[in-house]
Amino acid sequence: MLPPRSAIGRIPHHIRPVHPPRIPGPHIHLRLFTNRTRLLLLSPVPGRPQLPFLSPLAPTRPLPPLSIHLRQHFARLISTESRNNYKRRLARGLKIGLSFYAILVLFQVIKVGMYQEEIEHKWPTPPEWTWKSRWCLRSAQAFQHPEQIGKLMTNWPMVTGFLRELLERLENVEGEGKGIVEQDEGGFFVEGVGSTGFDISAKSEPWRRGYFQALLGAAKAAENLEGWLTDRKQKISAPAEYVVGPSNPRPKPMPTGQKKVPQEENCEAASPSPETFYMKILTTRGFDTGQKLEAALAYADWLDYKGLGRTAGDMYTWALDIAVEGLPGDASRVVDPKTGVLKNTGSNLPSENILRVSTALAVHNARVGDLPTALSLFTSVLKARRNLPLSPESTRTPVLHPLSNRSNDIFASFFNSIKTMLVPVDYPAAPPSGDDPPLRTSASVCEEAGLMTYIGEILYASSSHDTGLAWTRDAVEMAESTILNLRSSETDRDARARCAQCLKVGLENWKSMVSALVSRAKKDEQKSIAKAQGAWFGGEKSVQTKSLERRRWEAEKTLLEDRIKRLFPLIEGESDLDTFAPNSSLFV
Repeated sequence: MLPPRSAIGRIPHHIRPVHPPRIPGPHIHLRLFTNRTRLLLLSPVPGRPQLPFLSPLAPTRPLPPLSIHLRQHFARLISTESRNNYKRRLARGLKIGLSFYAILVLFQVIKVGMYQEEIEHKWPTPPEWTWKSRWCLRSAQAFQHPEQIGKLMTNWPMVTGFLRELLERLENVEGEGKGIVEQDEGGFFVEGVGSTGFDISAKSEPWRRGYFQALLGAAKAAENLEGWLTDRKQKISAPAEYVVGPSNPRPKPMPTGQKKVPQEENCEAASPSPETFYMKILTTRGFDTGQKLEAALAYADWLDYKGLGRTAGDMYTWALDIAVEGLPGDASRVVDPKTGVLKNTGSNLPSENILRVSTALAVHNARVGDLPTALSLFTSVLKARRNLPLSPESTRTPVLHPLSNRSNDIFASFFNSIKTMLVPVDYPAAPPSGDDPPLRTSASVCEEAGLMTYIGEILYASSSHDTGLAWTRDAVEMAESTILNLRSSETDRDARARCAQCLKVGLENWKSMVSALVSRAKKDEQKSIAKAQGAWFGGEKSVQTKSLERRRWEAEKTLLEDRIKRLFPLIEGESDLDTFAPNSSLFV
């Protein structure tokens, strides 16, 4: 129980004040916080601060403009501390954003540099050129090989754009073309082409080789862009039937996803004619025999494709004259300068250029229907190739290497790219001009297999089915054994591609021949059955003979189809884009 409280310590009620003491002074009337009345200029000090923004304006006072009102309203929200805080946050955001975009730009620059270094190793450019000219050449060559850069089709307008700029730089006598001169009397004049050809003898061999690559690439691009127009305003190229204009009132619709439509008033030819570049190569002084011959054969093949057989024949004759000029001795002992048939005397061996021209002449004669001349040319070239001396490399036992697959590991690809950037590019030595006799190597056997395929096709179509089929079988056997024995290295890549193409053509010819023989055997069997019904004797034996012949060709066809299935991965693995047409590309 609590003890009773004591009264000691309490203030007596008569002593304790009831109200707080009053301070004498003027009488102050306290107002409400949000109530504002009219105040005189000389008014007593208010009891609390006046906050006009918390009280409504007097109805008789006009409202200020909205801009002033907002400025006054937000001015009280942004103090000195908040303003400095906003400045710091904005500066920090700008720094982060600029740093991020700088990293992205640097990453793209490094990526482009690594890509350019990679294609420089694949397609080296002359080291004496400026970086811009080297950029144009290697980019154009990379676009011409889409399967090696991860593309689907060749972008020929881009190739034309790069090579046009490169040729302008190389033919500028005040710039990179310093040292080239026009030939006597202003150069050669060709009808429809104009004055063509420079004298580039004063330039180095790498410079001349790069110039030749640019001209030949421009000619190939011109072949694929024939009939195309380029809208310079919208920077898009397309075939003429897609261009909108008076000459094409009903244009074809553009492909899906392509929003730009070329207009005829802004269009021009996507590229000059191919003969412009071919004739420039043929009339330029400074190119070797092999380079001029390559341009002449490409131009003649283009004329054959266009159906200009007579003009193509004249160009093949010009190519034969170019190859004959490169022979050191009497050319008449090696080849007939009129027909191109090799004489094969044994003492005088033909050069590589002579073999190329004679083979091309044989193909041309086969196209125009002159089969006897084509057969003579093919057989003479085949005999000459078999009489060539063996190369020391062909006597070695071929070593089979597994096909190199590209690694999908990101880190391995990154380190390989770094290694590629650190290793300097060595410009390759000059290739042979083709004026010397070649050596018989394991890769040259593919050329012999191709010749045998042509001979078998001609014999099957002209004289004997059995003989032509036998030549075709031997050609397929030779091509198959060669492609299996070739090493899967970069140096034999072109040889493997030629063998794969030869094997593919041989198998197709063989299948066509056997299918025709099966159809003919079935017809003969039906005829023999019809004759046996009315024959007195011997009809049944004839039916059995025809039936046996039909079963024989059907069995060979079945075996051939199994062989094609077995060899199909080997053939298709060598050419990734051989099923695409050369003029296939998206409109860009």
